[in-house]
Amino acid sequence: MKINKFAVAIFAATVLFSSCKKSSPETTSPEEPTPTSNSLYSVWVTTAAGSSYLLTADNLMKDTLLTAANNQGIDITSHLPAAFYAIYAYAYEGKYYLSNDGTRFSQFEVVNSKSWKETNNYAFPGNFYLGKVLKDISTKDEMVMTKTAGTTNKTKNVLEQPIYFMNVNNLTINKSIGIEIPMITFNPKTPDGKDHNPYIVPTSFTQRGDKLFVGHKYRSNETRKDIIDTAYMYVCDYPSLANGKIIKDARGGFAAGHWEVQTLTFTDDNKDLYVVTKKTDAATYGLLRIKSGQTTFDPDYFFDLKDYNVFSNNISQVQKLGDGKVYISPFVIDPANKKIVADLRILVGGGESKTTMNFMENGKLYDVFKTDESKWFVYEYDPAKNSVKRGAEIDPGISQVYHLNKLR
Repeated sequence: MKINKFAVAIFAATVLFSSCKKSSPETTSPEEPTPTSNSLYSVWVTTAAGSSYLLTADNLMKDTLLTAANNQGIDITSHLPAAFYAIYAYAYEGKYYLSNDGTRFSQFEVVNSKSWKETNNYAFPGNFYLGKVLKDISTKDEMVMTKTAGTTNKTKNVLEQPIYFMNVNNLTINKSIGIEIPMITFNPKTPDGKDHNPYIVPTSFTQRGDKLFVGHKYRSNETRKDIIDTAYMYVCDYPSLANGKIIKDARGGFAAGHWEVQTLTFTDDNKDLYVVTKKTDAATYGLLRIKSGQTTFDPDYFFDLKDYNVFSNNISQVQKLGDGKVYISPFVIDPANKKIVADLRILVGGGESKTTMNFMENGKLYDVFKTDESKWFVYEYDPAKNSVKRGAEIDPGISQVYHLNKLR
């Protein structure tokens, strides 16, 4: 079924948190009371001025206004060189992990609606910005992650990409391993004949059974843009990392995403692996598949999404909804049967998804939409009923929602 696209409305800037005072995050004391609710959710927002806040709630579906006005939010601006550095942060097992300015990797815990505290930190050798979190391998006590940029070894013609196994209880590295992704042997040219001098950006890490799949793309050192409309996947044994090989498919473009946290690959209940692809120039998307037990792209499968405004505003986390369905913002998709199940922009009554990180709880999806009336709301989507409910409103003075998280 084909769904008509919404016209994107352009809105004038609104007054931003006029009653807020920008201040450094508060350092909590042992006497500070902790929340009594069994649940805690957070909404990471920014303003046009570049300020960043965590807005907390014990119930996202309550009819209320989430705002940083009158000191009701946690000002986290001082931890970010710029607001977009939220893409190098992650909520894991109830705590936030921030890359800060690349010299200090911090673990933070929200104490109450007005403050959080750094509970630990780790100094990597050299600059470190959080890349992918390997959820298939991570455990409650160990977060497995990458850094944003590996090292191009021109002598070996490979990208050397480290993977870190971090103990989240004491913020130490239990171990690290490294994979070597072979680079292409040709150097494509820019339109004016210059060498692109391409480099590899890993876009996904997926462990399935005894194999590790690493989606990656090529960017130009000359133009700093994505190049080469081919999906590349490095496949090797796991955990030995032996028997590595490159597989590729040119039907849909490159393996979509970048090196920050969002991952655009997923496995279904049959253990088939799906890869979101993107065209460099047209910015249209598609889906490729690697069937269970296979290490090559399925030649009989390609789901072309060029007629749909996938990720029309933000590249957000792909969520598995169960029963063979996934959320690829703003659409609910049945990838195995190549069907669009729902367009959440229609279900919410007109609006656009604005988060980079959404989440699932009790079989339901939670995301933030900016409506056609320029209002921001949390919405709950029930895949079983294919219906939405509107929850808390977010202060209209914000300009971006990065993370929507359940902390406990």
